[in-house]
Amino acid sequence: MKEIIDQIIFTGNVLYREGLVNSHAGNISIRHKDSIYITKTGAMLGFLTGEDIIEVPVYDKSQQDKKASSELIVHRAIYQKTDYKAIIHAHPINAVALSFKLKDVFVPIDNEGKLFLGEVPIIEVEHPSGSPELAEALSDFFKNSDKNVVIVKKHGSFVAYKDLNYALKLTSDLEFCAKIFNIVKKM
Repeated sequence: MKEIIDQIIFTGNVLYREGLVNSHAGNISIRHKDSIYITKTGAMLGFLTGEDIIEVPVYDKSQQDKKASSELIVHRAIYQKTDYKAIIHAHPINAVALSFKLKDVFVPIDNEGKLFLGEVPIIEVEHPSGSPELAEALSDFFKNSDKNVVIVKKHGSFVAYKDLNYALKLTSDLEFCAKIFNIVKKM
């Protein structure tokens, strides 16, 4: 499990250094067999230690759930309905800003975005933070779509993938492409 914890710590550090989360926001998880390794609620992703990552079951609830990120309900629902092994929830500033202006989809205009992201759906729910509504919407989205990246309107991004490193790449790509889009549109 040390490898899983090390991956989450590394990913949190990169997310923070790239400005994809603020001091106490965002969450990261890895599924391993019937367990989810997820950051604790309120953890500082840029400064994670092994104590900031807890193990909870995929299919049942546990006492540890209370310590887990408030988005555990969303991560758990996605893992229950898909074969994904890693999820990153971030708050990339430019991507979130776009969600205020765009209705249903963000279409990157740069070549990198077209190649790696394609169209990025924007999902709107009434209660966008750690809610059963969000858990259902995102788990159904990832189950029924070939897309790995989604923006939750006015909230942040979720990326689900088979490994954490590529989920990190996609999260970073999203913010890079959103920044280019915003700069070009202001010209």
